[in-house]
Amino acid sequence: MISLDQVYLLEQKVESAVAKIQQLQAENDALRSKCTELTNALSAKSEQLTSFESDQSQIENGIKKALDRLNSIENTVLKTATQQNHDGQAPKPTPAAAPVQSAPSFNTMETVPQTNEASVMPETTPEQSLTQNFVEDTFAGEEEIDAPEDDNHDGLGFDIF
Repeated sequence: MISLDQVYLLEQKVESAVAKIQQLQAENDALRSKCTELTNALSAKSEQLTSFESDQSQIENGIKKALDRLNSIENTVLKTATQQNHDGQAPKPTPAAAPVQSAPSFNTMETVPQTNEASVMPETTPEQSLTQNFVEDTFAGEEEIDAPEDDNHDGLGFDIF
């Protein structure tokens, strides 16, 4: 026959098992919500990765287009220079030397005369002349933008504290 002590012991074991089952269910619920949270985070990160890959592709295409454009401009300039050399045409004369201006010397901090590059280099190659003419023709219709006046009047272009 079953004694009263055995019944109490069985009751304690049942209560312990019920408490353990409740604890495991709570832990299971927490793990399920954490799994759902991580799954959502993974989806968001996957979408970001796809977006970054798309952006990177667009950036690469833009850089390639810019490089191709620069190559075509360079090829056009070189082709024109070669044709002028081949045809025996002399390059356009450079404009007369600009008046001498003063500019600060960063080595000695004294003012030294600044000359036009055309007067410093007496001869230019046909490629240099073509490049200069190309740039002048390209930007001929654009207005120059005046730089704001320097407030510190030291001629260096930056503030000294």
